[in-house]
Amino acid sequence: MKLPVVHLYTVCWDEADMLGFFFRHYDPFVDRYVIYDDGSTDGSREILAAHPKVELRSFARVEAESFVLSHKAMQDEAWKESRGRADWVIVTAIDEHLHLRGRGMADYLAEQRERGVTLIPALGFDMNAEAMPDDAGLLVERVTRGRPRAAFNKLSVFDPGALHETGFGPGRHAAEPVGALHLPARDDLMLWHYKHLGFDRNATREATQALRLGKVDLAEGYGQHYRWTRERLRGFWDEMEAGSTDLSGPDMVPDEACVRPLWWEAAEGIARVAAAPLPPAVPATLDAAPTVSVLIKAYNHAPYVRQTIESVLAQPFQDFEIVVTDDGSTDDTLAILQAFDDPRIRLEAHPRNLGISAAMNATIARARGRYLAILNSDDWALPGRLARQVAFLEANPQVSLVFGQPRPVGEDGLPAAPFNDFTVPLRFPDFSRRTWLRQFFFEGNCLCAPTAMIRREAYEAAGAYDPRFVNLQDLDMWIRMLIAGHGIHVLSEPLSAFRIRDNNANTSAPTVEAMLRLQCEITRILDRFASIDEDLFREVFGEEGGPATDPVALRVAAIAQRQPHTYMQRFALDTLYTHARTPDEIDRLRVWSGTLDVYNLRTLQHLEREIHGRDHAVAQLTQTVAEKDLRYDREVADLTAAVTDAERRAAALAETDARRRADAEDLEARLQEADAAMADLRTRLEAALASRLRMRESLSWRSTAFLRWIGRTRRALRAR
Repeated sequence: MKLPVVHLYTVCWDEADMLGFFFRHYDPFVDRYVIYDDGSTDGSREILAAHPKVELRSFARVEAESFVLSHKAMQDEAWKESRGRADWVIVTAIDEHLHLRGRGMADYLAEQRERGVTLIPALGFDMNAEAMPDDAGLLVERVTRGRPRAAFNKLSVFDPGALHETGFGPGRHAAEPVGALHLPARDDLMLWHYKHLGFDRNATREATQALRLGKVDLAEGYGQHYRWTRERLRGFWDEMEAGSTDLSGPDMVPDEACVRPLWWEAAEGIARVAAAPLPPAVPATLDAAPTVSVLIKAYNHAPYVRQTIESVLAQPFQDFEIVVTDDGSTDDTLAILQAFDDPRIRLEAHPRNLGISAAMNATIARARGRYLAILNSDDWALPGRLARQVAFLEANPQVSLVFGQPRPVGEDGLPAAPFNDFTVPLRFPDFSRRTWLRQFFFEGNCLCAPTAMIRREAYEAAGAYDPRFVNLQDLDMWIRMLIAGHGIHVLSEPLSAFRIRDNNANTSAPTVEAMLRLQCEITRILDRFASIDEDLFREVFGEEGGPATDPVALRVAAIAQRQPHTYMQRFALDTLYTHARTPDEIDRLRVWSGTLDVYNLRTLQHLEREIHGRDHAVAQLTQTVAEKDLRYDREVADLTAAVTDAERRAAALAETDARRRADAEDLEARLQEADAAMADLRTRLEAALASRLRMRESLSWRSTAFLRWIGRTRRALRAR
């Protein structure tokens, strides 16, 4: 059994006294640790850096004010880098030890992967001890006293390729995973939580952790237990010790001792895989016919076909051959297939494309296996597929065809939304031939061919695929096998990854071309029911279809003509036309041909009347629009004239305003000149007055005052 690749993600803060226990527990089955250190100061970083499997990173608070939300963001996103690199991812804490009773984790994970399991939640148990043990041995062997706690029923282990999102809640105490979700047949994995090792140690650590909470944490109530008083913590501790028991005893059954309800049992879209035993992996010899022939028809799937082949070669069940037919590929598909150097791969290449059915017939003709497993060249087999189906067919000889569920994936291999509901059979009351044939007659196909494993004798009884079918060749084959007496069963677990191609590139995608082919092919498929014998008709349809004196074909036609589908009524009319012989049957043909609207003529007439009525309404609307357009044209012309007049008046006002602004600017200039002249005169007057004052204050002025008086007197006498 091939051991799985396991990656583990966690956060560390001052865990030096726990890291020895942590690595001794996980090293036997973990291949790579990604550990985010949140500022340790106790030597933890040095211990982590020295471990050869550890990638040490710094923990980033993407929510600046919240340790809890930053921690949640890491747990929801960091593991996605392991897609395509790891079979399993573990998201945990340093003090959480995932534990199984009586077996190793590596073997358990390998087995669950073979069974198609994609997520493994753990049953939570809170462990405690009076003192922190010395750094030696395994905690799951040294500290075995604890009690079940629902808070630690956590999603801890999952397939990174199957899950699209984990949807963890704060503290990882809840999860809402999205993707292909398949649980083990029973819950055996336990999470033993080792936080409570010594009261003083725990109380000190809680108080310090409380100081690391952000404003958002405090506002939202995240991590409230970190803020408990020492007294409250002591009360919790005493309660925990009083409720604890030794969990290592032989009478402890984990899924009975745990605390329910378990969130994953109530979640929608999560199913358990079957608990059937797996057959031993037996390598095939080249001389002897293998147990299984894996049938792969390939056409222009170069980006995917390598993964298809490798998924079969990696199966634990090795007693197989891979029979491949390249159906005239024009890309590198054939070159990729030829590059494989495994003698169990038997390759044949067609020079040109012959179509799906012809390629399948050529592949089956070269197969030597007792069981034939179908696989498309753009899909891949999930781990354990061959072993699971071989085990079922070996244990159920009455079944010739065993199908599983597909895991829908996109071009990138990540989970995607399916365009068909392949879970329909899981809701059947039984898998009897009657149930299957009624499903195929009334509802159509609900089986995914790339998940099928089929006994060789079922193909031999049914004959070759009909090369005239493009979309419904599989449905035609399943019906013929059922008619030949071969039983069908559907397993609930996923067996093949079923790729949903972009732009509806799948042949079965709901394109217009596919819908047209379906209408053409479905009536030919229904012809198979018109050819069954009386006993099988009674087994499938009972008393439906009219009196037993009528031929089976006419009774099948009578059932079909009552169905609402046009293709059913068209089949009914064609069948009646082919088999009508008596006057009553010919009269029935006259009635049916005049009432069954198999060509949608009534619909066309109704549409024509609707079109005529709409044409009349359009004509009236056109006339109304024309009248309104004329009225609007007049209104627009009037408005245009008014606008033109307003623009003219606005232009005149603008011109007047411009002249006024020019006059105002000229007047302003003159005023500025006058102000300048006045300022000059004031300056000159002030200078003259100042000069005169200085003169009068001078000695010469004062000493000549008498002479100036005589002068003035003489001038006055002369004036007389």
